[in-house]
Amino acid sequence: MIVKWTETESLLLPPGLEGLPMQQHETYGAACVASGCRVRRFVLRSREGCVLAAAQVLVRRWMLLGTAALLSRGPVWAPGTAAAFRQAALIRLLDRLRTEHRCVAVTPELCGGVDPLAHCGWLEAVTPCHLASLRLDAPPDVLRARMHGKWRNRLARAEQAERDGLEIRHAPMPPDPGHWLLRKEAAQARQRGYRSLPPRFTAAWVAAGGAHAARLFTAWKAGSPVAAMLFLRHDPGASYHVGWTGPMGRETGAHNLLLWRAMTWLQSTGVQQIDLDVIDTVSAPGLVRFKLGSGARPALLGATRISAPGSRLFAAGSA
Repeated sequence: MIVKWTETESLLLPPGLEGLPMQQHETYGAACVASGCRVRRFVLRSREGCVLAAAQVLVRRWMLLGTAALLSRGPVWAPGTAAAFRQAALIRLLDRLRTEHRCVAVTPELCGGVDPLAHCGWLEAVTPCHLASLRLDAPPDVLRARMHGKWRNRLARAEQAERDGLEIRHAPMPPDPGHWLLRKEAAQARQRGYRSLPPRFTAAWVAAGGAHAARLFTAWKAGSPVAAMLFLRHDPGASYHVGWTGPMGRETGAHNLLLWRAMTWLQSTGVQQIDLDVIDTVSAPGLVRFKLGSGARPALLGATRISAPGSRLFAAGSA
């Protein structure tokens, strides 16, 4: 089997993709470049010249270690590509990256339902995690029927609050790192002790992708915002990126209504799936209930593994 990855300037995606992770979208790469990273893009073609796969790799320089390459949720594959071929081609790409960078980290999608790097000998740095994946593959009444009963009841109460004066708006997100939502989310992250992408990444995403790239849904009461949810588009998918709610937003169940409006609007513009980020049952069980209650389903990723000087000794010792 001949597998030859070719480096390209732009991202050449296979046709007919059913989904595209945010980390493998060209706008993500452009935003990371604007934030100080280097990006490498690779394509794998058939003998006939058809694109079989594409991969976007971030490159950073780590002090004392040198350059580190990160392949997150890639490569992306043409529909119907055999799992065994995908696994072999992924390993070939990683072998190339290892010869060109001091450290390589990878978080793969599953191949045929299994982790393609489970027995590769690399050090497992982060155990496999689940993401909440919300499919938009049915009419709105079916999407609503998929919701958990309590979630649907909270949505109905929020719709009643809308009739009583709660106002829902949505518009393109401006490329402003000082936007009020980003400031509120940064303060919320400090208060709750979690890490998030910096506001400059969001601004860079919008600047790179244009008005179509990010949609902001907000709930207003008496002229003031009470809740908001921001979604980044990476067609044919989208990702929940930033959210915030105040006391009135919680009281009215505004986030349920905001997500529902985002689901129906994004679906009407061609989005097939929304990624609702990691499911963390230990640190954020309430957020897990919110995500899965909306009709989302858990999607498993492979473990995050690294290859760096000395890492094989640690991997052997933990086996």
